[in-house]
Amino acid sequence: MLEALRPIRPRVACAVALLSCCLWPDLAKADEPVRVTVYDPGAYPPPSTRWGLLALGVGSSMAWYGGGLACSYLWPDAPGANDLRVPVAGPWMALADTGCADGDPDCSTFMVVTRAILTTMNGLGQLGGLVITGEALFLPTASAGAPRQRSSTATSTLRLRPMPIVTPHGGAGLGVLGQF
Repeated sequence: MLEALRPIRPRVACAVALLSCCLWPDLAKADEPVRVTVYDPGAYPPPSTRWGLLALGVGSSMAWYGGGLACSYLWPDAPGANDLRVPVAGPWMALADTGCADGDPDCSTFMVVTRAILTTMNGLGQLGGLVITGEALFLPTASAGAPRQRSSTATSTLRLRPMPIVTPHGGAGLGVLGQF
């Protein structure tokens, strides 16, 4: 009887292998190719970058200030409206006056919270524009006539691998060890 089953065994093994490939096709996938990222730490942006960044920073601060200034004239009775006319510090001063106006019987908590959120966004927008302006002022740029030089480390790639961590007090974890 075993003699009769011997020719069937290879067929069953092939059928099981074929069935497993059909049921779990993701096991047969190949890894996607990894693009090599080249980083040149010695390369700086061209000098024209500074002026575009400066215009972006000043323009952003002015746009946020203009929005706050317009709101202060549209709703002059709102608490802190006069403070919004001061650039950069005005929204932060207006947050101290958050609340309902004295003569406003229809004041609701929703309006107070909305006004506080918009005032905070205005202050952050003006401050962010000043940070961008400061970045533009201190941005290192490449000299106009000098060619860009490639560093010897420009061809290095990022290599990461998992590493188990075991502490003397019984703790365990998984860390990442890398070279770049």
